Amino acid sequence: MSAGGRTAASVEVRYTPTAADFREARAAWDRHTAAGRRARRGRYTIAACPAVLSALLGAAGWAGPLPGVLMLGALLLLLAPPRLQLRRVTRLAADKGEFRVLVDDYGVVVENEDSVTELGWPEQRYHLETPGLLLLLGGSEETGVLTMLPKRGIEDVRRLEELIDRHATALVPE
Repeated sequence: MSAGGRTAASVEVRYTPTAADFREARAAWDRHTAAGRRARRGRYTIAACPAVLSALLGAAGWAGPLPGVLMLGALLLLLAPPRLQLRRVTRLAADKGEFRVLVDDYGVVVENEDSVTELGWPEQRYHLETPGLLLLLGGSEETGVLTMLPKRGIEDVRRLEELIDRHATALVPE
């Protein structure tokens, strides 16, 4: 991995992303960031419209299949977008092969077969921890950009957590 002349103490993470990683990251993002909570509320609101219409039609005595079709539509509107997004992101990541991430006092370098991305700590101000991941979030709590660090790819998790804590603020649920 090219460190670009970096001399500070660093931690390297190597992993191949899985669908489970992305699912866990998305769930944490949805729960712990303002943007994630807004997106989740939006999905619930959109799905509620056909569900309410279905209930109103049923209460009005509508005997046709429309109320059932509307309920099925509401369920699809709630479940399909996150699953389709997960599938798309997993496919894109699979094409990039193994990810190598170097975390040090200067920031984060993410390298894969296609690219190298360097992010300073001002660009990764926040972090989240889940049972299987450490997540770094960009610029503000409103952002949807994150760097995923699966714990399975880390030899010294405690050292990485200490390094991240020195430079990024932990997000706590509201």
